[in-house]
Amino acid sequence: MKSQLLKSKMTLVLILLLAYFIRVFGVNWDQGFHLHPDERMLIMVADKINFFKNLNPDFFNYGSLPVYILKGLSQLIDYLFNKNLATYAGMLTIGRKMSIVFDLITICFIYKIAKLFFKENKIALFSVLFYTISFFPIQNSHFFVVDVLLNTLVTGLIYTLLIYLKSPSLNKILFLGLFFAAMMATKFTAIIFLPIIFGVIFLKNINYWKNLILHMLVFCFLFLSFYFIFMPYAFIEKTRFITDIKSQLKMNSDPYIFPYTLQYVGSLPYLYYLKNIFMWGLGPIISLMSLIGFISLIRLIRKNYILIIFTIFYLLYFLIIGQSAVKFMRYMLPLYPLFALLAGYGFYQIYKLSKIFSFTIILTCLIWTFMFINIYTFPHTRISATDWILKNIPKGSTLAVEHWDDRIPIHGSENYYFEELTIYELPDDKIKWQILSEKLKRTDYIIIASNRLYIPLSKLTDCKKFRSCYPETAKYYQKLFEEKLTFKKIVEFSDYPRIEIGPPTGGWKFEINDDLADESFTVYDHPKIMIYKKIN
Repeated sequence: MKSQLLKSKMTLVLILLLAYFIRVFGVNWDQGFHLHPDERMLIMVADKINFFKNLNPDFFNYGSLPVYILKGLSQLIDYLFNKNLATYAGMLTIGRKMSIVFDLITICFIYKIAKLFFKENKIALFSVLFYTISFFPIQNSHFFVVDVLLNTLVTGLIYTLLIYLKSPSLNKILFLGLFFAAMMATKFTAIIFLPIIFGVIFLKNINYWKNLILHMLVFCFLFLSFYFIFMPYAFIEKTRFITDIKSQLKMNSDPYIFPYTLQYVGSLPYLYYLKNIFMWGLGPIISLMSLIGFISLIRLIRKNYILIIFTIFYLLYFLIIGQSAVKFMRYMLPLYPLFALLAGYGFYQIYKLSKIFSFTIILTCLIWTFMFINIYTFPHTRISATDWILKNIPKGSTLAVEHWDDRIPIHGSENYYFEELTIYELPDDKIKWQILSEKLKRTDYIIIASNRLYIPLSKLTDCKKFRSCYPETAKYYQKLFEEKLTFKKIVEFSDYPRIEIGPPTGGWKFEINDDLADESFTVYDHPKIMIYKKIN
């Protein structure tokens, strides 16, 4: 028994090491250029903060806790080791390493939850392995974004709720208050879990009204106390806080509000998320393992009220977030621990039948993950495109760039003139395109820095169906891509998931085109870039 336990712990350590190495691999994917816009914004907010001189983030689209942790940790490292990391450049490195640590903690919580449910080491190890090699958590660990910390806190909260259900006590209430306050101070949407917390406390103390009142009051007191500590300016600047939160909630209910959310116009609730999870977030094999696990688990749910609470917890999140109008893939990151647990349980059913077939499944999943991690073995496409522009486009040339997208070249822009193509502007009529046509006449090269504009706008052509429509823009892109304008594509930079065997030229290569994935899956770390040259 002891040897089996030791073997299980050693296997868990090896999986954690694997998780660390595949998350730290390529973590400097943008070579310090801050090419993730949310990450860039958070670090700009953190850069204004100084412990203990100025703690006002002056920004409440996200919670203050991730920013405070980032700046506080950076300042502490500077104080202890004189590293000069509490800077705009230095915090990029610290923030991404924080994300890796948070995700490793998530893996530990998944292991504990699996052990709690299944009482079987193999299922717990299979679960953490599938989470470890699912690409979407790997990808998000390469960014300093609040969703990674939120995922850790959500998983920690569900573990605390489960052990509270088994044995309610005030010390567990302490952790419930701590986790929920940290979640709320990370992202306001965490409020959807409050009814579950109250429901669990009520369920376990329904016959002990004194305990019920005591636990409810202690939870509320601890939550408010920790929330004030983690996010004091939500109270001090409550008007600004409420305004920012309303703006975010409005965005999630209306995809027409911002140009970069037009991609979600017409997308189907729930199914859009599930499609992207299946194809890109988990990959088809792990998704199928999750489905098998879910089907296998249904028969156990009716006999286990803890499993019922667990299911309701995640189902509530999916039902509320899944129907939102704006559907960034990262909104579903807190569901990935659930998928991993289901995949571990489903895989265990196959493992009991055939160990050889099980090994084949694991190997296939590892190859799939390796293909996606491969995007970090090459320079970022924006950097490659910048290098090409500086070498091949003459100084003094005029480059047309699209607004609402990162400008390329990302450095050396002083060598060129720029025409900004305000393609999102409405109405999309002949007057708009007369202005843009004049800009194109003064243009030597058109830079398409990603699919951010042309993918959604090419679909929004029906003005009777869509509130914002772009029929003229769709015609422009069609003509540009078919080279029916006075511009010809001279170079393209792409970095698709792939596996290669043999020399770069003449070897074997298998590549997955992920252009149809949710824009946020590709636009940060491997966007496709196209450059068109005016033909005289």
